[in-house]
Amino acid sequence: MSQIEKHKKNWEKLGELDPLWAILSDSSKRFNNWNLEEFLKTGEKEVENIFSELRSLDITPAKAEMLDFGCGVGRLTRHFLKYFFKYNGADISRPMIERAREINSGLPAEFFINEADLKIFSDNKFDFIYSGIVLQHLPNRELIKECIIEFKRILKNDGILVFQLPSKIPWTFRFQPVRRLYNFLKLIGFSENFLYQKIGLYPIKMSFISEVDMKEFLRDSGFEVLAIKEDTYCGPHVQSRTYYCKN
Repeated sequence: MSQIEKHKKNWEKLGELDPLWAILSDSSKRFNNWNLEEFLKTGEKEVENIFSELRSLDITPAKAEMLDFGCGVGRLTRHFLKYFFKYNGADISRPMIERAREINSGLPAEFFINEADLKIFSDNKFDFIYSGIVLQHLPNRELIKECIIEFKRILKNDGILVFQLPSKIPWTFRFQPVRRLYNFLKLIGFSENFLYQKIGLYPIKMSFISEVDMKEFLRDSGFEVLAIKEDTYCGPHVQSRTYYCKN
């Protein structure tokens, strides 16, 4: 099984077992303890923070069509629709996408299962692309960079890309023992349901790319880097950045 196939399988299982916690991993909300309306409400502040920063940069994205890469169950959908005529969400997890369609039925939004790349979308399609708390979970840095190259392809000329990614994980947190133990026990025959529900283990991985390396990669890829902002998406121990870029 390839890394991306394993990644897809893990997130489809999380989408079945505890989708809201898998997206926003508040320890008090584990085991399906998120209230749906409370969960959706968290997206409002996130979207407003993005557009507050864009306004400070004197940037106003065209309002036609946007992509939310790694949309999960559509936590941000209704909030992004304050700024765009059409929302598109893509996620690797079929259960997540099915739940997103249910939660956001009746809205001008479409949801797509994205297998391993963005080839389902044509060149120069979107005015705006956002990805938050998503790229960090991809299996390796090469796949992260491949996704960003695809973002460039499907963005319109002068389109805006905003994405979040950890820039440094302390050595004490890089071993990620919960994920490693989960993978070992699964390998020797324990079921995903038992590992998560009975022992509390999960397969979520966190990767990072330093701010210096990412800034260089974006410029080499042809993006104009408008701003790089510190964020708190990964908690107090992991340094994280949100990148604002123009195609």
